[in-house]
Amino acid sequence: MIWYVGKEVGMTQETVIDEKGRILISKEVRNSLGLKHGMRLKPHIESDRLIIEKSVSPDEFCANMKGFIKKGSEVPVSDPIKLKQIWK
Repeated sequence: MIWYVGKEVGMTQETVIDEKGRILISKEVRNSLGLKHGMRLKPHIESDRLIIEKSVSPDEFCANMKGFIKKGSEVPVSDPIKLKQIWK
């Protein structure tokens, strides 16, 4: 099996799994995606592909969602702090 890591724009590179099960992500790909040492990632499987996504903290989620749903819309307005509490 070959593992690929990269952006949708076509950046693909072959990598290996070491004896401890770790997958090396090249510096070029890490820099391109803004991946830093100690950053949390979420791996999951789609069909026969390994997908690795950046984890989003509750604080980041709330910050990204703030102001997303406007008063008067059909979607009920939610308090980001309550969403953060549910997330935990």
